[in-house]
Amino acid sequence: MYRAVVIGVFAMVVVLIATDLMRRLLSRKAQFPFREAVRGGVLLRLFRICVNVAGGVCLAAATVTGFAAVLANTHTLGGYLLMAHVTAAGGFAGAALAVAVLWVSRSWFMKADWERVAEGKKHSSASVSLAVLLRKSFFWIALASAVPTLASALLAMFPIASPAQQQELLQVHRISALALVAGSVMFAYCALAAAWEERKG
Repeated sequence: MYRAVVIGVFAMVVVLIATDLMRRLLSRKAQFPFREAVRGGVLLRLFRICVNVAGGVCLAAATVTGFAAVLANTHTLGGYLLMAHVTAAGGFAGAALAVAVLWVSRSWFMKADWERVAEGKKHSSASVSLAVLLRKSFFWIALASAVPTLASALLAMFPIASPAQQQELLQVHRISALALVAGSVMFAYCALAAAWEERKG
């Protein structure tokens, strides 16, 4: 059951990204009047790029090692694969914290966001693009799902939970990790799409 859900979520993310990419490539007329304010100098922007790349690499490593057993239809994650997953997850936790700190100030919902939701396609020239709105939404989805993902893994490492509670923590970890991966991938894609719109606009 969980394996089917994982495959379905991964497939949905790929289809959404591929569909949007095709729409962007085939669309000739596009207007993006809203531009976010550029914050920080060249060094800060370079640091942001490095943090984002590190977060993406660590997320990819944690995802591959974490879901490899599920996709291979084995019930447990153990041995070198588990060691690699824990190592990658530790790096991802640090990188995710840095990404969250750098993006949180740009992810608060503003009046223009609500105008975009309320008015839909007939949004005013002052409102944000859909990519920015989705980027903010997926940022908070990823951040919210990161808390139970990391908390359940940390609690499972200490001898405070019974065997039954360990299984419950594992289920929480698996469900929240899937939401974290999907939200993070969509956040990254929407951030790239919003940046592309700003350069094109």
